[in-house]
Amino acid sequence: MNKTLIASVMMLGIGLSGHTLAAHHGQGKQDRGERYLERMTEQLDLTSEQQEQLREIHKEQREAYRELHAQTREQVAEVLTEEQQEKMQAMREEHRERMQQHHQQRDESGERHQRNRDY
Repeated sequence: MNKTLIASVMMLGIGLSGHTLAAHHGQGKQDRGERYLERMTEQLDLTSEQQEQLREIHKEQREAYRELHAQTREQVAEVLTEEQQEKMQAMREEHRERMQQHHQQRDESGERHQRNRDY
């Protein structure tokens, strides 16, 4: 169980750190949110009022996510030993560095990650 818990926590930490990097990168969550809203507006013919309501919903969701992220980190810290916490932090840093290198290489090559979605 201890290994499963540690593995789960590691995956959560890696996922959340990736989310944090994406938010700070040029194609962050804010930009994606606006592109998503633009697609919805175009495809669903949203009114200005509906667009504002959706912006507010997404804003509330982002704030709730930040709070959940902070709570999760606190709960994880309570479960792990000090040594495990240090290892977890080192893993996060390594992952962050790999992601930064990946984004830098991608940007230098002119690649952009685009998702084609139909809503």
